[in-house]
Amino acid sequence: MSTIAEVKPVPTKSVDGTELPWVPFTPYSDEVLLKYHHINPVQGEILVSMRFPPGLQLPTHYHTGIVIGHTIKGAWRYLEHDWVSRAGGTVYETAGSAHTPESCGDETAEVFFYLVGELLFLDDKGEIIARENHLTSMERYLAYCSEHGIEARDLTAYD
Repeated sequence: MSTIAEVKPVPTKSVDGTELPWVPFTPYSDEVLLKYHHINPVQGEILVSMRFPPGLQLPTHYHTGIVIGHTIKGAWRYLEHDWVSRAGGTVYETAGSAHTPESCGDETAEVFFYLVGELLFLDDKGEIIARENHLTSMERYLAYCSEHGIEARDLTAYD
């Protein structure tokens, strides 16, 4: 039997966010910027920062997994709820929830998200019109890096 000291854990990872580009959230909005910190294709997890200007509303979306959002600066909300998340606030979104995000106030909102599963964008009738997941995130990141001559990092690596 092995002891805890003999077990080789996955190395702790640190990502220098200053070296990562802000990528436009195309095709949904060129005003919304994403900074991908880590994409886990095995478990469908995404660690991403999002910036969106005041007054911007994104399409309604449905979560197939949980989402945790920590507001770094500015303020945002979901039209379907009576709360506003401000700098220092954390939002826990359950799997199976649908809502419409909107940036509030005078300042650009910046939120760090931990997402699991897919975001399914919905039309006014509740029909799925687009999917966002680890695959679309990786495609967006790699395309942006290629288009701008940026050396893409392996966002799936744990070392």
